Amino acid sequence: MVQVLCTVPLLSEEPARRALARMLAHALGRTFSGDESATQLPEEHLSWIVARCMEQGEPTEAADALARVAGTVTGDAKVTAQLRLLSDFQLARARLGDEDLIVLRRLLHGQATSEARTLARACLHPFPVHLPPHCTDAWSVVLYLLRRNALPNGLPPFLVFLEHLAPVLDSSTAQELQTWADQYAQSQDLQEQLTACRSGVTATPAHRCESRESRVMFVLLADGLGDDYYVLQVWHQDGQAADAPPVRGSDARVRRQDLGPLVRERLQQAMAHIGQSVPLTIEFWLPFTLANLPVVQWCRPGVESPARNRVVVRSLDRLGTPAAQLSWKRLWDQMITGSLADRTPHDTPTEPSDVATDVQSSAALLVLTAPPDREEGQQQLLDGIRSGVPAILWHRSDCTSGSFRQYVRDLIGTGPLAELPARLGQLQQSKDSLDSEALSDLTLLWDDPTRPLPVLKALTSPDEVVAR
Repeated sequence: MVQVLCTVPLLSEEPARRALARMLAHALGRTFSGDESATQLPEEHLSWIVARCMEQGEPTEAADALARVAGTVTGDAKVTAQLRLLSDFQLARARLGDEDLIVLRRLLHGQATSEARTLARACLHPFPVHLPPHCTDAWSVVLYLLRRNALPNGLPPFLVFLEHLAPVLDSSTAQELQTWADQYAQSQDLQEQLTACRSGVTATPAHRCESRESRVMFVLLADGLGDDYYVLQVWHQDGQAADAPPVRGSDARVRRQDLGPLVRERLQQAMAHIGQSVPLTIEFWLPFTLANLPVVQWCRPGVESPARNRVVVRSLDRLGTPAAQLSWKRLWDQMITGSLADRTPHDTPTEPSDVATDVQSSAALLVLTAPPDREEGQQQLLDGIRSGVPAILWHRSDCTSGSFRQYVRDLIGTGPLAELPARLGQLQQSKDSLDSEALSDLTLLWDDPTRPLPVLKALTSPDEVVAR
C-alpha cells in the first residue's frame, strides 16, 4: 500500500500527507499520535500513516478506509482501485490460504476482462452483486466475491462464479480451475452443492459474452407539478442474454433544458458500472410528445466511449394500447425472422390518414414524412404505434430532403430489417464531421417486445441468506 501511495505526486507534499492522516484517523475513530512529518521523507511518512492505520482493529476495515480516504484526498481513481484491490486481497488471505491464492492468481489474472463482470451478475441472480470499478478481470472479481456470505445452498459466491467462468476459458485452464474447485469443495464438505451447480452450468447453452448486448434505459415521465419538469429514471442491464438483472439508478427531477447534461452524466456512470468493452444499446423510453428530443446527440461518443453504442427510442404510449399488442408482436416476429416483405422508402404513405390502414397489412417499418413535433408527423407516429408497427424512422428536422431519403434507402437496402439499429449506429459513427450533425438527427423508434421496461421486484429477505 505504501508503494501505491508513493506513486501519487500530490502525496509528496507534506500538507497532503497530513490531510490524509487526519482524515484517516477521523474515519477510523482513532488518534494518530507521534506525527513527525516535518522531519520525515515522504515514503517514511506514508509508511507511518499506513502502520498507524493497520495497527488496531479489523485490518480489512482499515484497508477499506485507507482506499476511500486516499481517493478523496488525491482524486486519483487509479490509486483508489489499486488500494481497493489490495484491501480485497487482505481479506482473501483470511478466507483462503496463500497457496490457494497463488494458484487462483496464476489462472485468473488478466482473464475474461470483458466477461467477468457480466458473468458475476448473471450467475448470482437474484442476489444483487454491485461490482465496484476496480473489478476488471476474473482475478479481481474473485477477490471481491470472497467478501460475500454464502448463498442459501451453502456455496460461496466466488465458487459459483468460478463454475460459470470455466466454460469461457481455454480448456486446460478450465480443467485446472475445476480441479482446484473440487478440492476446495471437498475440504468444505460442499461436493454435492458444487456438483449440482456444475451440472446446471453444463445444461445451459453457452453464451459467449462478447455477443451479449448490454443496455442503458432512460425513462422520461411527466413530473405532474410543473409543465417544464420531468422525472428521469435510469436502468442499466449488463448482458441480458445471460439473464442479468436490471439495476435501477437514482431518479432525478429535471427541467427539459437540463436533460442533455444529466443524460451524459448518468450514461457515463452506467458505462463505468457495466464496463466499456461490450456493445451497448441506449434506450430512451419517451411519450410521443417528447419523441423528437435530440437523444442521439446526447449520446454522441467521446474518446473514452465505445464506438459500438446504438441509440434508439422506445414508446411509452405503446404500453397503453392493449388492442395493438398482438399485431405488434406478430409484426416484430415476422420482421426478425425475415418472413415479412420489407417496406422500401417509396412505400411511405404521404398522407397521415393512409398510415393506419397501410401498416396494419404489411409494414414492419414506417418512415415518417414529417418530424413528430409537427402535427402531421405526430399523427403518423401515433397511428403507427396504435397499429403495432415495431420500427419507425424519421429525421428530427426534415423528413422530405433528398439526403434523408438516400440514407433511408442505404439503411434498408443493405441488409435485413432485423439489423437496422446496428446499421444505423455504424452509419452515424462512420461519417466525417461534415455529416455528423445531419446523421445525429436520424432517429429510430425500435420497440422490441422481448425487452420490456424493467419493474422493481420484491426484496430478498435477510432470512434467506445463510452466513458462513
